[in-house]
Amino acid sequence: MNDDFIIYEGLHITSEDGKTNELVCHVSHRLQVAAVSDLNIALKKENAPKPKTVLIPELTKRIRKANLNLQLFEYPAEMTFSDETLIREGREKWIQKRNAKFEQIKPLTSEELIEEYLYGNGINDKIVKLLEDPFAAWETRGAYYNTLNRYIVFGCTRNALLPFKLKACGSNYLHIKKPGEENVKRGRGGADNRNSLSKSLGVTDIHKKAIKSVIVFIRKTYRKFSFSRAIDIYRTHFENHVVERDIDGITHRTYIPFDEKDTLSDRQLRYHFEKILSRPDLLKLKHGNIVYEKDFADRQGDAHDGVIGATHRYEIDATVLDVYVRFPYDTTGTKTMGRPVLYLVIDVFSTMVVGMYLGFDGPNWQGASQALVNACMDKTEFCLRYGIPPDEINWPSAHIPVQITVDNGNEHTDGVIRSVIRQEIGVRAYNFVAVFRGDAKGIVERAFGTINDLVIHFLPGSIPDKGQRGEQHPSNQTEYDYENLVKRLILEIQTYNNSADRSKRLDANAIRADIDITPQALFLHSLNQEMNGGRPSSKIEPGKIRWAFLPEETASVRPEGVYFKGLLYHSDFAKQAKWYSHARHHGSFKITVKRPRDWSSHIWHKTSDGQYICFHLKNTNNESPFLDMHWEPLLHLLEQFKDKQHQNRLNRRKLLAFKQSLIDQLEADNHAQMDGQPENTRISIQPGIQANKIKQKAIEQLILAIDLHMELSNAVIPEGPDQNKLEDSDDELFQ
Repeated sequence: MNDDFIIYEGLHITSEDGKTNELVCHVSHRLQVAAVSDLNIALKKENAPKPKTVLIPELTKRIRKANLNLQLFEYPAEMTFSDETLIREGREKWIQKRNAKFEQIKPLTSEELIEEYLYGNGINDKIVKLLEDPFAAWETRGAYYNTLNRYIVFGCTRNALLPFKLKACGSNYLHIKKPGEENVKRGRGGADNRNSLSKSLGVTDIHKKAIKSVIVFIRKTYRKFSFSRAIDIYRTHFENHVVERDIDGITHRTYIPFDEKDTLSDRQLRYHFEKILSRPDLLKLKHGNIVYEKDFADRQGDAHDGVIGATHRYEIDATVLDVYVRFPYDTTGTKTMGRPVLYLVIDVFSTMVVGMYLGFDGPNWQGASQALVNACMDKTEFCLRYGIPPDEINWPSAHIPVQITVDNGNEHTDGVIRSVIRQEIGVRAYNFVAVFRGDAKGIVERAFGTINDLVIHFLPGSIPDKGQRGEQHPSNQTEYDYENLVKRLILEIQTYNNSADRSKRLDANAIRADIDITPQALFLHSLNQEMNGGRPSSKIEPGKIRWAFLPEETASVRPEGVYFKGLLYHSDFAKQAKWYSHARHHGSFKITVKRPRDWSSHIWHKTSDGQYICFHLKNTNNESPFLDMHWEPLLHLLEQFKDKQHQNRLNRRKLLAFKQSLIDQLEADNHAQMDGQPENTRISIQPGIQANKIKQKAIEQLILAIDLHMELSNAVIPEGPDQNKLEDSDDELFQ
């Protein structure tokens, strides 16, 4: 097991022998406690029992001590399908059963009541009130508890109540060897830490007790709190040998530090100080009671509230750029695709831009979903697509966040988005509200302002602040096409991430580590310091990430391939699964797909057994004009083709009419020549066909000879040679 991990909803905890098979089904970062379900029981019983609660530090300690295996839980594929897809697969009764159950427990599913049920005094009084309703469908408290438990265990989404089978859920976990039993801090250095530079030991209850005593000491002694001071005090009192000597009547005290193998690392101390010290207490120690009550107490919606470190919360904002984009298939340079919408994904803790998308609709969830995929994926392939050499790519953000705050989209309900994101990649995506409130809003707005003021406003086709009457409209001056503008934005984002001043955000550990003051430096430092390395997307199936965020669309399977938006796609999976054969013999059928809007070469499909299939655009002889394109210019091009095809059909009608008039005249001439001739009643082949062919050929040759003779007879023959031409020839000959 890797030592770098965080506790998140959907985390699957297993042991090699199978005795431990647990699912983290709810996490309260506010209370630092998690609800854990024993799947060895929940998957066997008809009704899943209530999850057990455990403090996150204790759960983390148990995972490390037992060297348990961690990975994202594999929920049934149906839980990530929309109702349209379920209906298309014949699951309409599932939806009816799900909705009926959810309507009964809906009053109990708020986040406050779920926390009260899991970690508080329970919700028995709420269930009793539901039973008192004369229209209540259930008569026992057990019915409510059983359904609520299933709802919580399988992700707190409506689709958790679908009647799917659970026997094979989450059975594909890794097998890793057990380490030794010494009290060492296990991690990347091997089972006994032999390959790691850090030789510190593991945290025990004795260490936690000492850390608590340091907090009590600081509360009594100092008015303000800092982690660096707390760590120094801890080391002074608990990680030093003290030697006292009496010299000339004066006691001299010498501190000799413990060996590293007998100490805790700075990272461990910081982690456990944060876990033991509640956030309100920390804020009171750092700022004082008066400032706390004024600026921190009972404040909801602050962008940084509860943010532990980098990748803990991503937030999204969008703006319409003040520039027109050139249509790439116009050689005159006079056609434009309009003004694009830029979506940026910001890591709240570091203010680093972790993802982007440039589209032409919205702002809406369609565009935000594309930006979130980009934020979670490695940027190498993305940058290479726009011609940025590998050695110039400096954008190391490829991690799954804990939370996401994004505008609510019109295309999807909150429940659909939350369900898919949670169950596919374990993101706790509750914050579907207007984004970037508080101080984070100023940061992203300044980023947009910088891009518009220092970059966009200097591009051809940009919109001036004050246009003069009579001037040419900016849409007629555009030069940048989509690909060139995206490349320019990538370079600007990399520059911002590596140059903006974030010195005021550096804490004591960051200063002591002597990191740079840029958003990217703060992001990387916090990722390792506070987030144990985060959740790299490289450890997750790429199809999962795309399926989690991208909106559903429909493609058609036909005998020759999969048609989507007029383009033809193919996958070996479809051929092996006999989809094309089925379409040939039984007719075409629909499938659900998802597409990256900035990349036409691929679309994705998720099968009912949970496989992610990538369909590739058919590209015969590498000549497809639609390959590797953003969908906006591609659709423009397809519309042009439709216009040309429509005009071609009109022209064909005219040609057919003209051709028919000539045919009618030709047939009339033939009938006139044959008029008056006796009817031919012969049955066998006519005699003399070959002789008639020879006669016709001789007549044609005679006609050609006569025509040639007439042309020569009518030609004007000069009386003598052209002297000037002869003189010129002589000059050329003797030069």
